Amino acid sequence: MLKVLLTLVLAISLRARADDYSEVPMPPPLPEPQEPLYLNPTIYYKPIIKFDVDKCQDEVRVEMLSPDDKVLTRLCSADFNNCVMQGACYVHDEDGRFRSFNYYARGADNIPRFKEVDMRKCPYGYGVRNVCLDPYYTVAADLSIYKIGDVIYVPRLDGAVMPNGVTHDGFFVVRDAGGAIKGPTRFDFYTGFTKPYAKENTFNRMGFANIKNSFPFRMATPEEAQAARGRTGYPGLRSIIIIPPRR
Repeated sequence: MLKVLLTLVLAISLRARADDYSEVPMPPPLPEPQEPLYLNPTIYYKPIIKFDVDKCQDEVRVEMLSPDDKVLTRLCSADFNNCVMQGACYVHDEDGRFRSFNYYARGADNIPRFKEVDMRKCPYGYGVRNVCLDPYYTVAADLSIYKIGDVIYVPRLDGAVMPNGVTHDGFFVVRDAGGAIKGPTRFDFYTGFTKPYAKENTFNRMGFANIKNSFPFRMATPEEAQAARGRTGYPGLRSIIIIPPRR
C-alpha cells in the first residue's frame, strides 16, 4: 500500500513539474546571420575655376549654357568637362565675380546645360531636388535603390579627423546621385572644394579615392538616421558661413 502511495505521489509530482515547465515561454529564435556589406568608394568635389589662372585660347573656350540657351560663362574645355563630371563648379569669371553653377541636364543637342545657383543658401552646391551638399557628410548613391535622406554608417571613418579639426561620426546622408554610381554598394563621397587626390583630403588618405578598395558599411537605424539628419541640418546645412575658397 505504501509503495502504491509513493508511486502515486511521485507521478503527481512529475506531472506538476512537467506542467510548470510547459508554462515557461520559449525564447525567440535567433535572427538569421547577415552577410556584412562592403562599399566601393570614389570622391567628388566642387572645382574652383579662376578665369585669370586657367588660361587657354579664346577659340578653345566652351560656352556654358543655361536650360534656355543663355550663355552663362565661357570656360576652357578641360574646366568645362570637369564641371560636367563633378556636377557643379565655382567660377571666378572674367568680370571678377564669384559664381556657382550646377549641372542641370543635357539638351536636345546632347550638350550639358547648367543653372546658376544661390551661394548664400547652398555655398557648396546642390544635390538632387535642391538639397544642399554638405562636405564630408554627403554621399551620392543609386536612387533606384536608396532614397534622398537615407543614412549610411561607415565604421572606417568613425573617429577620422576632418581638415577643419572636427572628428567624424561615420554617418553620411544621401543627398545626391551620379551617372556612374550604380548598385547598392557604390557611393561617391563629397569633399567640398578639396580635390579627391589632394594630400589634405582626409578621405583620400583613408583610401576612399580608389574604387578598387572596399570598406564595411550598414544602413543607419531609424533613430541614428534621424539624429544624423538633424546634426547636419538636412536638407539644408547646419550653418551658412561662406569662406572664399582657396585655389
